[in-house]
Amino acid sequence: MSQDITLILAGATGLIGQATLKLAVANKKVKRLYSLSRRPLKSDHKKLTQWVSPALTFPDNQTIEGKLKIGIITLGSTLKKAGSKAALRAIDVELVIKVAKQMQQVGVEHIIVVSSIGASSKAFSHYLRCKGDMEEAVSNLKVAKISFMQPGPLKGLREQTRSDEKWLQRGLNIVNPLMSFGLTNYKLIASNDVANAILQLACMPNKSEDKRVKRYLRTEMLALIETNCNA
Repeated sequence: MSQDITLILAGATGLIGQATLKLAVANKKVKRLYSLSRRPLKSDHKKLTQWVSPALTFPDNQTIEGKLKIGIITLGSTLKKAGSKAALRAIDVELVIKVAKQMQQVGVEHIIVVSSIGASSKAFSHYLRCKGDMEEAVSNLKVAKISFMQPGPLKGLREQTRSDEKWLQRGLNIVNPLMSFGLTNYKLIASNDVANAILQLACMPNKSEDKRVKRYLRTEMLALIETNCNA
């Protein structure tokens, strides 16, 4: 018999976060859902408890019900939106780490973080270096299981369209059918598919032989969806 799940979702106002919230509300295995965001969400579902905090700080003395707690972090920005490299790092690295630490403190057993393909602390790109530094720091937390979703460019519309991604999407829409198998993880992926993979992963039982820290590229995320464990 599967165990009821309590989800803590940080970043529910973004593209992937919104899709994850929608799927989590509809998922029968998810009995309780806590959202951490800077502004109130439009959803008022009975299983949803909203934590609104400009600094994304967990509320004091908050009782989080449920034995199996899963944390999901879909926070992120771009250099253009953040305004500077320092501001981007403050969000993509420092803020994500802060939220992950808070999840650790409340007893989350599995943290799932949206990162990016190519994330590396040694990457030439500042954006990918930030993602790599974040992954290294989160991996060192004392949490039973940590998963990083590493999608490539996303299909879908944002509240603020990222011009660099828009041009990349247009180009990839043309060359997508021509891509070889070796480049398949760089193909466009729907934000809803990333969210679906996150929920599939959250609902999977933790096995002793599983790696404590694991990364999921596009092909692996699509494979997760095929498991269909969210029924």
